[in-house]
Parts: sequence; C-alpha cells; structure tokens
Amino acid sequence: MKGVTVTLTLLMALTAALGNPVQISRPGTVTAGYSTTFTCSSSCFHCIYSWSLSGQRIKGSTFTWTPDGLDDEVKLGCTVINPETGAFHSTSTTVEIKNRMSVQTSPPNTAPSVNQSLNLLCHDATSGDPKAPSDVAWSKDGQRVTLRDNMQLLQDNLTLHFDSVLPSDAGFYHCHMYLPTLKTRVFSLGYLLNFDPWNVSISGPDTVFPDTLSQFTCLTSCALNVECTVRWEFRGGFPLGNFFSVNENSLKWTPSKPGLFQNFTCIAENAAAGRSAEATKMVEVTGILASGS
Repeated sequence: MKGVTVTLTLLMALTAALGNPVQISRPGTVTAGYSTTFTCSSSCFHCIYSWSLSGQRIKGSTFTWTPDGLDDEVKLGCTVINPETGAFHSTSTTVEIKNRMSVQTSPPNTAPSVNQSLNLLCHDATSGDPKAPSDVAWSKDGQRVTLRDNMQLLQDNLTLHFDSVLPSDAGFYHCHMYLPTLKTRVFSLGYLLNFDPWNVSISGPDTVFPDTLSQFTCLTSCALNVECTVRWEFRGGFPLGNFFSVNENSLKWTPSKPGLFQNFTCIAENAAAGRSAEATKMVEVTGILASGS
C-alpha cells in the first residue's frame, strides 16, 4: 500500500499545482508555407512552458511555426513545469499539414511514355496569392535536378519540360519555391515519374474456417509510403467475425460463420501522381464452427 499511497500523493500534488489538464489550441488549418501560432494553456500562473517538435525544444506558452511541406503530419508536445514544486504535466497532439503545392502533368492526367515529350508543372492551388513565389527549383529523389540535353525549365521555372522522356528520368520529383514575405522555402507534394505498371496481388488463403485467424497481405511492386500508399476496400460488405484488424498492407480476420464469401480489395495509389493499381481476392468461409462456440 505504501507504493499506492506515494503514487496518489504525487497525483494530488500534480493536480494541486496544475489544476486542469494542459491543452494545446490553434486557430484553423495548418498549411505548408503559412505561419500558425499554437497556444499551450493550463491553470498554473507561474509555471514554465516548453514545446517539443521534431527533436527541438522551444520555451514559452505560445509557439509560432511555419511548416515547409516536407511532412504531412508532425507530433507537437507541450510541457508545463511548476518551478516551486517540480511538478510537471505534458500533452501532445498530431498536427496534420495541408499542402497547397503539388507537381502535376500538363495537360492534366497525361500518362508519361518513353521517348515522348512531357511537362511537369509546379502547381499552386492558391494561384493569385499576393505572397508571390520566387526562386522555383526542382529536385529528383531528394537531389537538385541537373538539366540534361532533353530538359528545359519554362515559365519562370514553374514547368519542367522533357523533349523526350528517357527511362533514366524516372524518379520522385518535388518542386520548391521561396516565399520572400514569409522568408521560408516551401516544398510541394511529390510526383512519381514511372513507366512500369504497378503489380498488386493479395497473398493468403482462398478458404478460411470459422474461429480461426487468417492473415492476408497486399503485395506491391511500388515502395510503400515512398512511391505509394495502400488501403483496403470491402465492396461486398464489411468482414463480419470475432476479430478484424488492418495495419497498412496487412489484414487479419477471424470469421464467425461458415457459408460466407468475402471480397478483399487492396489499392496501391499515389494521389499526387494520379496513379493507382488494385487487386481483389474472394475468400470462402467453410467448415464447421469450433466446439463450444
């Protein structure tokens, strides 16, 4: 009971020192290239506030941050410390970042083909913004693009033009620009330039049994979370059973009744590049219910 008493005493000290839980608030949507002010609040009047973001520590109860577009979400934490008692309390939140910039083919939805011309456009969804961009640059696979004989930069570098696309031009492209009024460089969503069709298949049994856990895996030729992401659809109805879970390209299911047919559809896609591929597997639930179920 001594350990329990100590724990309760510490909890009471934290509550007395800090009162209500620590809260993080912000106005509106967080957008790449635009500053957002976050506020950390509690009922403690003489406490020390600090923030944690991507391994950095920033002091103060408010924190103004301009994301550069390289991340689509980040974890932001706030810690409140009472210097008199040493009591502290922390909270964190996942911040989703919208990106107004993307790389698109021009004309839209153009399918890249070897030995054919191609335009990649650095597209700003909020064109006409008074924060005029400058110093537009391009990168491929994380490295600055070096122009070759078959490549040109047009329209103040907003368009990367290929006279004739070569297999060696395949890669992951970003555009990035400097916003002088915000004094920051903003990176676009990525575009995968690839000529080979993605292969997608689903591994796992064609026949499963009630009360037995089965696993299915979406196998793709594209690199997960780099070239593509994976999601599952259940077009004939959601899987019914005693257990069901999805973790990226892995699906686990324990059906409960025999005599059912279940469709699993796995979709690999890159929304920014406008590419996707899918596979569907039909699974039959057969056999006899386990004893006692």
